[in-house]
Amino acid sequence: MAIKKVIKDYFSFSGKERTAAIILVVLIGVFIALPYLIKVKKHLPPMEDALQKLPKVGIDSGYHRKEYATKYAPYPSQENSVFEPFNFDPNTIDEAGWHKLGLRDKTIHTILNYRNKGGQFREADDIKKIWGLRPEEANRILPYVQIKADFKKKEYAPYQAIVNKPKIVDINTATVEELRIIPGMGNGMVYRMLKYKERLGGFLSIDQVKETYGMNDSSLALMLPFFKLNSEILTKININTATDYDLSSHPYISKDVAKAIVLYRIQHGNYKKVEDIKLIVFIKETLYQKIAPYLSVQ
Repeated sequence: MAIKKVIKDYFSFSGKERTAAIILVVLIGVFIALPYLIKVKKHLPPMEDALQKLPKVGIDSGYHRKEYATKYAPYPSQENSVFEPFNFDPNTIDEAGWHKLGLRDKTIHTILNYRNKGGQFREADDIKKIWGLRPEEANRILPYVQIKADFKKKEYAPYQAIVNKPKIVDINTATVEELRIIPGMGNGMVYRMLKYKERLGGFLSIDQVKETYGMNDSSLALMLPFFKLNSEILTKININTATDYDLSSHPYISKDVAKAIVLYRIQHGNYKKVEDIKLIVFIKETLYQKIAPYLSVQ
């Protein structure tokens, strides 16, 4: 009897309670069924829509990187360029003509730059002296070189008539006036070269001229026939008195190396010979050979 009373107390509902329960159940059912009854059209965001269209354009549709480069390249790729031989004068042929002969853009640029700075081809074999021109390229175009007989007379004669004719100079003792008239050497390059020589303490080899800021291969090719190096006039840095600023002013000595040289001197006393700097752990043999000629102990 007690169980029946409990069931009756907790599971018996009045008429209003039953009505409310039924309404609640119906509402729950409606909300559950609502998404199925009303279909909401989904809109893809612009980026997703574009991505869906991507297969139609076709990543694999043949619009590959190589085809794109070929289509939009200013000239045909060097590998596929056609060699169209014809007789030509290397002193007058234009850029398009060099392309027909199958030369690469970089080589053509070097040739044009060489000519713009006063360089001339007097003999067919002069073609072989062009920086970057491969032997097979030179041999391929050499049979078609035809330098005009009067070119030397018309183009080169005025240069011969210059009063201040360029002469071979020692790069360690040459003056501004001597350097300025050398082919390929503009005013700016003259002062940069002399400034670099001063920072070095003097040139040990002609190859060091290439380290001058702004020096390029075509200009250097014009200058080299006028350079020599007979004098080893070097200004050396005394590592027993120099500050780290003095040392780091040299193009070959970094600030870290300069500080290490000074610090080692402070800790161990003056250097007895230049070779003692090799005791500094990160001064390797290659660096030592490069900077040693510019150092001294006094």
